[in-house]
Amino acid sequence: MGLLINLVFLALLIYIAYLVITVAVRHGIDSSEVGKIIKQKNGYQEEKFYPKDDLDKEY
Repeated sequence: MGLLINLVFLALLIYIAYLVITVAVRHGIDSSEVGKIIKQKNGYQEEKFYPKDDLDKEY
């Protein structure tokens, strides 16, 4: 029984560590110069396919 509780606790700790590392890496990428360029590039592509003023147009 104690072994099962330890395994569940270890799995929970590993999952929390995974989430923390993922958020830290994603924040680091978004804050870097390359991340800013990628974000601008993706934003441009999204606007090209889904214009924000699409609902304002009259057909």
